[in-house]
Amino acid sequence: MHPSRTETPTARRQRGLAALPVTLLLFFAMLLAAAYANRGLVFEQRASANQYRAAQAFEAAEAGLEWAIAQLNHPQRIDERCLPSSTATDPSFRERFVRIDHVTGQQAPVTWMSGGTPVALQPACVLGAEGWACSCPAAGHPMLDVIESDDGTPRPAYSVQFDTEAGSGLIRVTSTGCTSAAGPCRPGAAGRPDASVRLQVVLGLLPGLSSPPAAPLTTRGSVDAGAAALGLHHTDAASGGITVHTGGSLIGSALRLTTAPGAAAAVSASTHDAALASMAPARLFATHFGLDKATWNGHAAVQAVACDAECGVPLAAAIDSVSSNRLISIEGDARIEGPVTLGSPDRPVVIVVDGSITLTGDVTLHGLLYASAVHWDDAGPPRGRVHGAVISESGYGGSAAPDLIHDATLLRSLQRQTGSYARVPGSWRDF
Repeated sequence: MHPSRTETPTARRQRGLAALPVTLLLFFAMLLAAAYANRGLVFEQRASANQYRAAQAFEAAEAGLEWAIAQLNHPQRIDERCLPSSTATDPSFRERFVRIDHVTGQQAPVTWMSGGTPVALQPACVLGAEGWACSCPAAGHPMLDVIESDDGTPRPAYSVQFDTEAGSGLIRVTSTGCTSAAGPCRPGAAGRPDASVRLQVVLGLLPGLSSPPAAPLTTRGSVDAGAAALGLHHTDAASGGITVHTGGSLIGSALRLTTAPGAAAAVSASTHDAALASMAPARLFATHFGLDKATWNGHAAVQAVACDAECGVPLAAAIDSVSSNRLISIEGDARIEGPVTLGSPDRPVVIVVDGSITLTGDVTLHGLLYASAVHWDDAGPPRGRVHGAVISESGYGGSAAPDLIHDATLLRSLQRQTGSYARVPGSWRDF
């Protein structure tokens, strides 16, 4: 009988020990491969978001430039929200933000004192659900609300700043656009927008009156006052003291001529000027206004006034309206009956009549009157008066005895302070 023996089972071989680490390594490698493959998508998403914000800020800045130009060319009186105002003491946008020297034509921003330091006034706007909401402060920083869209994202905004530019009639405009009403688009307030863009352009003033006349009365034809005591006054020695400039004769038995001190009134009249007599009406207009009549009528700052009958009332209403118009055009013939006052020493006007004009009695004008022909009839005292100048394409006549007074300061004011702004070619730049 064989002795019994106990058998020890042989340990089995373990398999699959490396499966988990290998799986994890493969998963990690696949994750890296996926991340590597999608890196371009992530980059494009970020680039697209940045481009969207940059484009939003750029368009806001460009909108600020266009808005500023439109406002500068609009004579409407505005309040501190940049909305039309009927308050006579409220200035226009141009008057609120730009100061123009009527002698030199140099333009500069209107400033306010901040801690003893002059700071240029800045208008600003933010895009709301119903359009742009703006602030045009009379002093201090613009007051803008932080407006968000329905999904909670900020609304774009812009601010505008005016600066002095070398040269007469020039002003530099800088518009800063932002993705929100913060930072440079909300001066004086804290915060920072996601993106901002600054654009700049130089604006030139196309004057409403390019070259003022040298005499209180200028005409290609003759002046026939008959027995009326027509008064022609020009006491400025610097501009020659010419009382009348005609291409024809000066007829009048009771003329009242006043010239510069020390000069003879008899020689102050310049008559029978062959060059003036032969000048075409269109050239006469272009000589004084720098543009043809149709282009001048297209000035953004020119207000057309319709006159079916008597024109004094609608003219006075247009000049004294909330828009405070200073450049007026009238199509066809016109008739003005006094008493009426058009313009003022502080706000003279230019009236261009595309036809003849007949004035009667006490008509007072501060500014320049241009027409194809001028006729002034008498309606008894007081006599009419023009402070500025009168230009006629054909001639002057009538039984009235108004006083036509050449006012060089007033005419320079029209030359330097009226007209429309336009971009100077090549001046646009971004930063």
